[in-house]
Amino acid sequence: MTLFSILSFGQEKEIKEAFNSFENGNKAQAQTLIQQVDPVVLEKAQALEPDVYAKFLYIKGSTLLENGKNLEAAQTFSILSAYEQGPVYSLKNKSNKQKAFTLSKQEANNLQAQGFSGLKETKSGTNFLQKVLPVIEQKRQTIANQATEEYNAKNYAGSGDDFLEAHYLTKAAGSNDEIYMYYAAISYHAAKNNAKALELYKELINTGYTGKKTLYTAIQNGVRVGLTEQQYNLFKSTPNSGFSDFKTEETPSVEAEIYSYAIAILSADKKYDEALTIAEKGLVKFPGDKNLNSQIGELYYQTGQTDKYINQLKSAVQKDPNDYISLFNLGVIYSKDPKTYDLAKSYYNKVISIKPDYAVAYLNLASLSLSPDKEIVEKMKALGANKADQQKYDVLLSQRKNMFKEALPYIEKAYEFDKKDIEIIQVLKEAYRVLGMRDKLDEIRKAENAL
Repeated sequence: MTLFSILSFGQEKEIKEAFNSFENGNKAQAQTLIQQVDPVVLEKAQALEPDVYAKFLYIKGSTLLENGKNLEAAQTFSILSAYEQGPVYSLKNKSNKQKAFTLSKQEANNLQAQGFSGLKETKSGTNFLQKVLPVIEQKRQTIANQATEEYNAKNYAGSGDDFLEAHYLTKAAGSNDEIYMYYAAISYHAAKNNAKALELYKELINTGYTGKKTLYTAIQNGVRVGLTEQQYNLFKSTPNSGFSDFKTEETPSVEAEIYSYAIAILSADKKYDEALTIAEKGLVKFPGDKNLNSQIGELYYQTGQTDKYINQLKSAVQKDPNDYISLFNLGVIYSKDPKTYDLAKSYYNKVISIKPDYAVAYLNLASLSLSPDKEIVEKMKALGANKADQQKYDVLLSQRKNMFKEALPYIEKAYEFDKKDIEIIQVLKEAYRVLGMRDKLDEIRKAENAL
């Protein structure tokens, strides 16, 4: 028997009986019938006609919802939504005339390679979700608010579960917005549930989620307020609406960050080859992203391919001497070994000569000057309070001040060109603190608080 063997007439009959029982108010009998057929349907769902499968999903989801199994209900309803909206890909086996149905175009292509043909787009033709949509929307709002409160309270495990539930409820309501999946991934990552976070990051990468959206605002009574797109268009086109100075703003993409987070998890688990595959894919889309470039350099190093990477970068520079991204990445590679720090500096300086406002190049030059800092701080912390140790402490403190004095011009230059980079701000604050530059430290703190 193949995966796509048609379900027996009896099993389809049970689904229809369960549906009729549920619609007539006999929910206990409906639940019993659905539970009986559930294992077979899960195994051979692709063999079910879409309208029959929709009945199954509707009853199963409603039953789960009534039993308080909200996440499973949301997942079930999200599949139902996809079947009702379409497209569902329909195929038929050439030899035995068996039908197969799938939501995945890739799976449909695979089935064609297995002897299925007659690819068509269809859908269930049902409208069951409308019956539960008010309940779904109410639960979505409640669970999303709960997840936000949990996240703010640093209950990241709880917020991860609830954001994921909100994601499936959003899909069930017919929306493809994956913002709650993104929030769930971030929450699981913060909760150190790396396996679940990675699973969601990969899914977001595969769907091309960017997180970009348009914010709509206008001035009302002297205060800038947020509007929906519909309100924005209405008020803007209405004379004397009470709103003025209409503005739209595009939020930045988080797609490169998602790649970076996935790579970080895999690298922490020493899965360097898989991490490298994701990094290379990410750099195709974001060749100038500093985090991805830094990560891929480390991954080439960990997988013993540093020479290959260096040759690729040098070849790129040979073709285009003004390719400051490749020059920068050479600097990153040579920054990993103290023996090649001078070479790294020369590459960073070349970057600056080509692109004087490239803030991260200045920051990395500062980092080279500050490379002994961690070791010095550890030595300082290990010292006691006796006179001999105090003398050693003073020597180390003097060394640290000299280091930061050398690095300060680079850090300030980095800040000049990027006043919103948190890493630059933190390094600059530490430099001002170590060097006793209190006025400058107060200034940078005020600027940071204003962000």
